[in-house]
Amino acid sequence: MYQPNTTPHRSSYFDYEIYPFKRSPEAGAATLTHHPVVVIGAGPIGLVLAIQLAQQGVAPVLIEAEAQVCGGSRALALTRRSMEIFEQCGVAERVLEGALLWKDGYSYYKGKPVHHMKLSFAEDDKFYPMTNLAQCDIEKILLDRVFELGIDVRFQTKLVAQEAHDEGVTLTLDTPEGGYRIDAQWLVACDGARSTVRKLQQLRFEGESFESRFVIADFRIDLDEPAGRRAYFDPPWLPGQTALMHKAPKGVWRLDYQVPEGMSDEAALDDAKIRKNIKDHLAYIGVHLPWEVEWTTIYKPNALTLGSYANGRTFYCGDAAHLLPVFGVRGMNTGVQDSLNLAWKLAAVLQGRADAKLLDSYSVERVADARQICVEASRSTRMYAPPSEGFRIMQQAVLSLCLDHAFPQDLLHWRTSHPIDYLASPLTQIDASGAQFESGPRPGAPARNVRLADGTYLFDHLARSFNVLMFGTDAVTWERAAQDVKRLNAEGIPVRLVAVRSEGERPTHADVFVLDANGHVASMWGATEDAVYVMRPDQHICARWRVGSAANVADAVHQVLRGGRA
Repeated sequence: MYQPNTTPHRSSYFDYEIYPFKRSPEAGAATLTHHPVVVIGAGPIGLVLAIQLAQQGVAPVLIEAEAQVCGGSRALALTRRSMEIFEQCGVAERVLEGALLWKDGYSYYKGKPVHHMKLSFAEDDKFYPMTNLAQCDIEKILLDRVFELGIDVRFQTKLVAQEAHDEGVTLTLDTPEGGYRIDAQWLVACDGARSTVRKLQQLRFEGESFESRFVIADFRIDLDEPAGRRAYFDPPWLPGQTALMHKAPKGVWRLDYQVPEGMSDEAALDDAKIRKNIKDHLAYIGVHLPWEVEWTTIYKPNALTLGSYANGRTFYCGDAAHLLPVFGVRGMNTGVQDSLNLAWKLAAVLQGRADAKLLDSYSVERVADARQICVEASRSTRMYAPPSEGFRIMQQAVLSLCLDHAFPQDLLHWRTSHPIDYLASPLTQIDASGAQFESGPRPGAPARNVRLADGTYLFDHLARSFNVLMFGTDAVTWERAAQDVKRLNAEGIPVRLVAVRSEGERPTHADVFVLDANGHVASMWGATEDAVYVMRPDQHICARWRVGSAANVADAVHQVLRGGRA
């Protein structure tokens, strides 16, 4: 029988709760119970996926081997896109209550600043570029939301075997009271870097694994400095290596530092060694305050991905699907986008609104994202942790030039995570009138949030369904779109018709009226003339066209739900 660790993690700032094992009604049953979706892993990725499914009317079962949320800061920084997704999950306000917000990062060499990273933040951005909150807090907030939605979460339950068949996957689970089996129409692996599902299915990563290692040390200190990532190249206490420093909420700071070549993991994680390194780093930056270690771990930067995130009736999300370096805050943030992408497609197929072919686009879109990230992340890793003497010489040359010149400083940019354009996706539709747009989110791109004159934001008025944004007042275009939306809703396909106009009142048949009094939305969306945008439930644009095009809303939505172009 499986016996998980039920001793709470040690922490001075977070109260760890042990979630008890609850006997499943399937335990000891003579017949298998069938579930539409079973999610393995209740970390941030599995939790977001479960929430998104539940909000769209699908009841997932969430299996978690542990008895508590993760220990330590781990995935500390949330991108703006992740916060937009968290808002869809109904938890953004709770995250912001205890988070730190930032948009600037700094790199230092020989005690001097050599790069100032300025992340974009404008009036139209509802969320900061980066939001810092320890992963244990993030998981607790998401779990509370899962409980609110009545999702079936099974703690202290370990997957030990699985058997695929034509109609799904049969799972063998072990618990403190013995094992039992359940059947999943669809299985989603969100069980992290050491994914049990991936091992059972004998799938292997492709890409680049780096030999460098980093220790992460969380420590409490009363240091009143602004949030933001700081990188220190070749500090005197760690010659030839790199250290990073981040501020977390609740008086916690995080130090990531490179392990010298030849040092064992055991030696690197020695408590006395870690304490000395923290002490020496604080002295190096001129800080002489009392502090205490909270949590430590060690990791290797990797730029790895599965070649496909679908294997029969199993899908992969997050670290189970890809391992990405922390430089650029790509790991959890990329996984959150995985979950959003998969959830609406699974819900549409399970509820009979879409062809199963739609699910093929999940892997196509998200593997393309991971591969692009792997290229960018590998470049960052070679700068922050050179894998060879040649790259080390290049790093030192760049750093030396940066002391006196501005032109090479962008080479130190850590290429922050950003949402991909699904331009090459089979779901993305290019209309001939698209050439008339001079700006605005192109097909495949994530939609652009805009601050409205009344202080709200455009995304505040959109649903987690298809949204059709209608700019202008052309009667023929409006009538065609209104009739299409009415027909789609009658077919059981949720579509919201959004009228964006500079004046007047809500038009007949419009579900939402956005008053764009100063024309700002139209300008940001490149809709200076009448235009139509069709937005997917994950807030990516699937089609846009100008008035006079033969394109129509019904065809655009149906093409997506059929799985896109051949």
